[in-house]
Amino acid sequence: MSEGTSMAMESSENGTDLSQDDNGTIVEMPEDTILSQQTSVNLVPFIGQRFVSQDAAYEFYCSFAKQCGFSIRRHRTRGKDGIGRGVTRRDFTCHRGGYPQMKLSEDGKMQRNRKSSRCGCRAYMRIVKRADFNVPEWRVTAFSNIHNHELLKANEVCLLPAYCTITPDDKARICMFAKAGMSVRQMLRLMELEKGIKLGCLPFTEIDVRNLLQSFRNVNRDNDPIDLIAMCKKLKDENPNFQYDFKLDGHNRLEHIAWTYASSVQLYVSFGDAVVFDTTHRLDAYDMLLGVWVGVDNHGMTTFFGCVLLRDENIQSFSWGLKTFLGFMKGKAPQTLLTDQNMWLKEAIAIEMPETKHAFSICHIISKFSDWFSVLLGSRYDDWKSDFYRLYSLELLEEFEEEWREMIDKYGLHDNKHIISLYALRTFWALPFLRPYFFAGLTSLCQSETTTTFIQRILSAQSRLDRFVEQVRFIFFSSFRILLI
Repeated sequence: MSEGTSMAMESSENGTDLSQDDNGTIVEMPEDTILSQQTSVNLVPFIGQRFVSQDAAYEFYCSFAKQCGFSIRRHRTRGKDGIGRGVTRRDFTCHRGGYPQMKLSEDGKMQRNRKSSRCGCRAYMRIVKRADFNVPEWRVTAFSNIHNHELLKANEVCLLPAYCTITPDDKARICMFAKAGMSVRQMLRLMELEKGIKLGCLPFTEIDVRNLLQSFRNVNRDNDPIDLIAMCKKLKDENPNFQYDFKLDGHNRLEHIAWTYASSVQLYVSFGDAVVFDTTHRLDAYDMLLGVWVGVDNHGMTTFFGCVLLRDENIQSFSWGLKTFLGFMKGKAPQTLLTDQNMWLKEAIAIEMPETKHAFSICHIISKFSDWFSVLLGSRYDDWKSDFYRLYSLELLEEFEEEWREMIDKYGLHDNKHIISLYALRTFWALPFLRPYFFAGLTSLCQSETTTTFIQRILSAQSRLDRFVEQVRFIFFSSFRILLI
């Protein structure tokens, strides 16, 4: 079946087909596409533009759309996460794309025709997954900014639901402000001052903050941790090989808790030489840091080794988590351990696992490049990324040192603080320094994406703490059953 034919048979959730002409063939917009709207946007999507992940492409297009005066949504994909090659193509569309469709109610009658903003707009951006030099990336293969509706002004577009979002960092700030007894209006004004933006220009409203605080209040912070410990005790009674440990503070409140399952311990015996310890997420409702230990088996499938919830983010907390994990695994430390660039965690690993080779996940480093370098380098940003990937993948230390200096000279980055920091920590992330160690493929970008997807499934299970343990177990065993099949 031809590409055009298969595309013509794909069904759309909203009754529109963005990228086909009347013959059912794919129409790729030429690279010199003229935008239908003149904007002040410096970074406009273009054919051939590259991104490290789907999320990076989404965030870029979302920023472009916001400045133009519309919002976007994820539309159609080809492939599925965790099956075969995974998702290989993704379309992002204008929020007004497609048409509303009538739905049947439970009694079989057509629901009333509710007002919808969808008007068949065909503005979109398509990305396709490619792999050059074994480095997966997403490239823009089609783009159109032709809208059949008026675009919103700056003071109107911020009210679209897609832009009324609160980032995890802002949620943490709001939680801290609430603990300090600040009113919602005081919180908003302080955050406006911190961000240096005009009054009323935050990406969320007073109602959004009040709803967030209400969701926090709906969480029983006193009883839920007790229920969590009770759940762990129940699982231990059911299976003596289930492992958990916790620590209470001076006020008899839960400070840290960690757990693992019997099957996880067994898997660790076989596949625990190379481990990822992800500590980049939080359970905001409980104001606790979530740490997840994972690895890969001999089929390249992600394996779950354990979870930890920490009240504080410091050396002492991380040391407790690492020691507890080693206790679960009968003192066996991994040969290699991948983490993000957390300096407190780096110090704790040096203390608790002195024989383990500690490295930084390249995926976490690359995810920051857009913020660090895109504006600074402008049109040279993509060229710099290509040079960085090549440097990252070099074989010899001497080649890395020589070409790193050439890269700094070429792009004038001698005084850039991020470049200085990356070079100082090069033994933790650059492959020429890591090749002598066994990482089971975890240093590859492709494997990093797979691991991130697995952890995102765990995060999506957030609810009451006691149910969280059960849901994590369900996700783990679901993945394990797929592996056995």
